[in-house]
Amino acid sequence: MKEELKQWKEPTEIRSDFSVSHTQAGDRWRQRLRRPDGTLSQRTQNPEAERSFWKKRMASGAPQPDIYAGVIYQKLEELARKAGVETVLEIGPGWGNYTLPLCRDFSQVTCVDISPDNLAFLKEETARQQSRLETICAPWETAQVPQRDLVFAYNCFYRMTEPELFLSKINRSAAKLCVIGMNRPPELPWLPDLKEAGLPIFYTCQGAEELGDILSSLGISHKRADIPNRRTYRWKDKEALLQRTEGFLLEPVSRERLWPIIHPYCSQEADGSLCLSYEFFSQLLFWEPTTP
Repeated sequence: MKEELKQWKEPTEIRSDFSVSHTQAGDRWRQRLRRPDGTLSQRTQNPEAERSFWKKRMASGAPQPDIYAGVIYQKLEELARKAGVETVLEIGPGWGNYTLPLCRDFSQVTCVDISPDNLAFLKEETARQQSRLETICAPWETAQVPQRDLVFAYNCFYRMTEPELFLSKINRSAAKLCVIGMNRPPELPWLPDLKEAGLPIFYTCQGAEELGDILSSLGISHKRADIPNRRTYRWKDKEALLQRTEGFLLEPVSRERLWPIIHPYCSQEADGSLCLSYEFFSQLLFWEPTTP
């Protein structure tokens, strides 16, 4: 067991009963969450739908950390070391792209997530690496959380309907440093082409720029790091690739219309699988917490 895993600090709980006024930047975010018919996805509006999604995801097999997360973590660790961080609070950890190295490198890590299945998985994984992890199973907006040196959140904003509250609470919960970020959208490079072709498609178009606008509207001064990155997807066959793309469609579309747009982006491997490798930017916003 690492020497750093000594006595944990007594938590200073952050109140969750404060309110924050809506801003124009936040209203733009809320509008972009809505599909063309004005509705929100089930995962956005229904916590049980979100828990069910992750329960099925975790039941399908232990996820492997995303390779692209490595360069993001390098920058995160650099910022944290420079700020003298010892304790960390992570929001929406998923399957632990950042949780596992954080537990390895810092003395105290707390994760907040709405999914008990995610947190149970992370508890098992961190126990294997002989690290200690504290978990809080609740939505970030209402969770009673301890103050930590660093508050970190990455790619967990897809359900965020109250961004002013969400980001203000991050600011209040950090003692030394706040770091948040997203991969620059879209998740799959052919999604804009499908939209331009007039197909009924909906995908996340918000990114770090929009998060930065909301922070600025709250009076929180921040910096941004654009990190060149590369991601590789592999699908076992054409069927699997088309199914993945169809998840973004609002209504059925013939595959004869989809395939000519998609296939130029992919290469076929010797085993018949399809591969997509593309470059993009991962973006971090970071700031020293300000007094509410």
